[in-house]
Amino acid sequence: MSGGMTADERDAIERLPIIAKEFRHLVDDCDKRNRRQLTQELAVHLARLCEVAARLPQVQPGTEDIDNTPEDLAVHTEEWAKLSGKLRQIFGPLDLYWEVFDPTQKADPVSCSLAIDIAEVYLDLKDALKFQKSGAGLNDVYWQWRFDFHSHWSKHATGGLRALFHISDLA
Repeated sequence: MSGGMTADERDAIERLPIIAKEFRHLVDDCDKRNRRQLTQELAVHLARLCEVAARLPQVQPGTEDIDNTPEDLAVHTEEWAKLSGKLRQIFGPLDLYWEVFDPTQKADPVSCSLAIDIAEVYLDLKDALKFQKSGAGLNDVYWQWRFDFHSHWSKHATGGLRALFHISDLA
């Protein structure tokens, strides 16, 4: 399987779990930093995550469907509410920002939340690490990591990153 991968793709597979764990530890300890320090560290971690995830290999999954149970979804929702609330308190008035979802189309901006962005990335990475440890086939793991990045958490990471860069001197 790895014989057809580039060195960059192999590096991405090795580094993503490491960087994901570092990001999760940062978020877990977010209340141990002041807001300025947290915004700067979050920006660095999100940039690193995007850089590595963008290089994940395009592979075919070994199985057809990978579904979460209703219990998994309930736990995810509860964790999301708790984490985004905690982050919203830390970011305070700097939590909300404006974004256009499709930059190729003329559209009105919509309100976004740094707390929600960080919580979404955090929980997607938590799920990715859990899936890696589940015993699933490597192609399934790599496919899921790439799919989740491209379809969901990259939007939260890049939107949050842009906002973090903007507020880093205001925090």
